[in-house]
This record gives sequence, structure tokens and C-alpha cells, in this order.
Amino acid sequence: MAESIAALKARMLVNALNPSYPLDVVWLASKILGKPVIIDQRDFPSNICAMIVDRPDFTQAHIGVNRNRTRASQRFGIVHELAHPYLEHRGNISFIEDEEDPVFHAEADDFATEMLAPKYRIFSLADRYREPLTLVRQIMRHHDVSLQMACRRVIELGIYQGAFLCFSESQVFFAYNSQGFSIDIDQVKSLPRLEKGCLISRQELVCGTSVTSYLQRFKSGNFLAAWIEDNPVTLYKNLVDKWLGTR
Repeated sequence: MAESIAALKARMLVNALNPSYPLDVVWLASKILGKPVIIDQRDFPSNICAMIVDRPDFTQAHIGVNRNRTRASQRFGIVHELAHPYLEHRGNISFIEDEEDPVFHAEADDFATEMLAPKYRIFSLADRYREPLTLVRQIMRHHDVSLQMACRRVIELGIYQGAFLCFSESQVFFAYNSQGFSIDIDQVKSLPRLEKGCLISRQELVCGTSVTSYLQRFKSGNFLAAWIEDNPVTLYKNLVDKWLGTR
């Protein structure tokens, strides 16, 4: 899938600034807005993550973040809002998530994703940590992003051919799968019931394809499952090709 212009502009900014990671989002804000930035914790409604308060005559900019969101969500929201001035968006820019122009919203998401977890850094981690749940944990640790973003990043970059599913006994929180790879309800129902904190892996067939499935139960009681095609030669060749393509 072709990358968006917003993601490419974010990569160019990463190359120009050469930041350390996890990304210091306050430092990034000062670079983009051209002035010191103060982060304010606010009791925003659930559909607002962050908002920038700034004018040319202000000596400092303020970014309000929803104190009821997780740290990872706040960080993503800050960079999402910074994307709008950096990408020179004009028109329907709303800090209310479901009222924003969908094109601007998607571009800001792409920008924030690449800034917080640059492609070349994720490929570098994937070369060191080849077991999927370990890789996801390392992305979260090195980049201070959410579990959902780490799983999405692994799938959208094509590091594995497979799927990730996060769920509880009563609901699904998120699911991502490679194009052409699908998991049916029988695969999910066949997952073993684990004690909290346990992790298992096993071989199985999905639509005639050999995969390794992984299942972890967190202390919260929620589960993370992954199904990864058993084709390491293709995986590592693709990884090298993608890595070389970013340089």
C-alpha cells in the first residue's frame, strides 16, 4: 500500500530533527510551533483528546490534553493536533474527533504514527525481536505507544502476514489483519482459557495455511492473540527489502 504524503512529510521531519525515542512530544511541539509549549491536563469530554491554544502574539503555546485518556493516547493526540499546522491544513479543523474533516483527520493520524513510531525504527526492532508478542512489547517500550498502535504498526508495515486480536470475555477491543489473511470465529473459540499472566504458542492451520498462534492473558483479564504465517524466509526477505527501501 502506498504511503500517504503526510507520512512521508513526517519521515522527512524525523530525518531533519533526528529526535531521540521515545519522542519528547513537548520538544516536538516547540519545534513545530516555534515557541515554548505548556501541557495542561484537562477534564475534556471523551471525544476530545487534545487541543492547541496558540496565537501569533502568544509567547507560549498551550496544549490541553484529556486527563482521562491514557498516556499513550495523550501523546498521540498531541502529535495529531501538531500535524494540522505542520501540514498547513485549512478549513474544518476540529478538536472534536467525530467533527473533523475525514481527510485531514486521516492525514494527521498518518503524521502522528510516523512521528511516534518511524518505519525504519520499527524495522530495526523487528530485526532484533522476531517473536511477535515480544516485538509488540518492545515497540511499546521504545516508543511509548499503546498496545493497539504497536499491533497496527506491525501489520500495516507488513512485518508479518497474519492477524492480531485483543479482547475480553465480553468484547473485542481491536483487530488487525494482513490483506488476504482472515480469522474466523472458530479459531477464536478454540483458543485455550489461560490464567492471568500466562503466554502460550502453538501450531495450527488457518484456511490451509500453517501458522503459529500466540495467546497472552494480561493481569487485567484481557487477552491478546496473534496468528502468524510460518514462512520466515519470506518474512526476513521482505524485512530486508523494506528496510533497504527506507534508506
